[in-house]
Amino acid sequence: MILEAALMGLLGGMARAAVGLLKAMRTNVKIVWPYALLTICCSAVVGVTAGIIFDSDLKISLIAGYAGTDLLENVYKIIFRRLII
Repeated sequence: MILEAALMGLLGGMARAAVGLLKAMRTNVKIVWPYALLTICCSAVVGVTAGIIFDSDLKISLIAGYAGTDLLENVYKIIFRRLII
């Protein structure tokens, strides 16, 4: 069941990445591919964690893969911004 949770988390992360890539292409923003791949891999970890915590509910893993990566990315930006300033 953990593998299924990871795959659902990965699917959620890929959906989020696809939305982000479409948005970047529409606004002519440079795409940083290593960063995009890193966030997709992190979504699998978030999906597995959510699957374990929520009794392996695959819907929760999918949502966590999508939204959880967004949360991690925003926390990273907040911390990184504080280190620069």
